[in-house]
Amino acid sequence: MKWITWTKALVETFIDEGNLNERQAFLIRTRAKGYTIAEQARLLNLSVDQVNKDIAKLRKIYDQVSDISDNLPKRK
Repeated sequence: MKWITWTKALVETFIDEGNLNERQAFLIRTRAKGYTIAEQARLLNLSVDQVNKDIAKLRKIYDQVSDISDNLPKRK
């Protein structure tokens, strides 16, 4: 997700406050570590298109959670 510097604390806060499932948590953790979408797709046995859809859903979840959270900065 653009414009956010992902620290371990921020990632874990988003996972907890966003009530993410295991696949969503894996995606956000690996994106923060710098994995490419193709690498994530290969590790999850998914298509690149499906990973992109999941990332789009994570953006929506993040925007909703950051509106009510004191610990998560808003995306720019």
